[in-house]
Amino acid sequence: MVAAVMAAVLAVFKATYDDSKSKPTIAIVSAYNTSTSSGQLGHYVERMAKRGVIGIALANSPEFVSAAPGGDPVFGTNPLAVGIPRGSNVAPFTFDMATSAIALFGVLTAKSKGEPLPEHVAYRKDGSMTTDASEVMEGGAIATFGGHKGAGLSLVVELLAGALSGGAVLGEVESKKAAKSWGHTMIAINPNMLVDDFERKSASVIDAVRASGDSIRIPGERSAKIAAERMKKGTLPIPEKIWESIVNTAENGLPK
Repeated sequence: MVAAVMAAVLAVFKATYDDSKSKPTIAIVSAYNTSTSSGQLGHYVERMAKRGVIGIALANSPEFVSAAPGGDPVFGTNPLAVGIPRGSNVAPFTFDMATSAIALFGVLTAKSKGEPLPEHVAYRKDGSMTTDASEVMEGGAIATFGGHKGAGLSLVVELLAGALSGGAVLGEVESKKAAKSWGHTMIAINPNMLVDDFERKSASVIDAVRASGDSIRIPGERSAKIAAERMKKGTLPIPEKIWESIVNTAENGLPK
């Protein structure tokens, strides 16, 4: 996570630093040789957008997701996220998604709580669908979202966050998990160098989408509202079993 934070910070710096000799517009920074979860990529692009740049983040991870039913796991959940600045007094627009049908965290949470997974998001070892998180983690696989479209996006992220970043390359290592070198690619775009009044124009687009129907939800707004409420209250609800796992890790360290 620290490496991903530093990559995001450096990308923002490179896209906005002006030494009067050059006018930066776009910067790409990658991180690799990391082997722990970076958490939600939305966190990084939100930080970038608060600095006035468009932030794009991509990450690959160990083999948990198969490209098609019955296939061996080859992708990570391979998330991507985008953050768009909307002015100093408005929370940035953030869109964060896994290219898998469910995030790995969702599978781990379901397993820890003893709850079933949603239908059609994961496979058993034999390639048949399952709602049992334990079966997924014991030789099964997570599905991509949207069939071949999700598989295509997973492959794009694998190429940009794996092959491009300097991290472990699928097909060249025994496994990405064993290589312990997962990649992150952070892209920062300075919109002011490309167009005038970008924040006004982006606000116009978002407002038009919001006004287009009664049930329209803008990505990131609900979570931003919840975060603000919890910051105000000073409390954060954590499921009991997850809290027990946190305490156990703090006391005994990570599993060998």
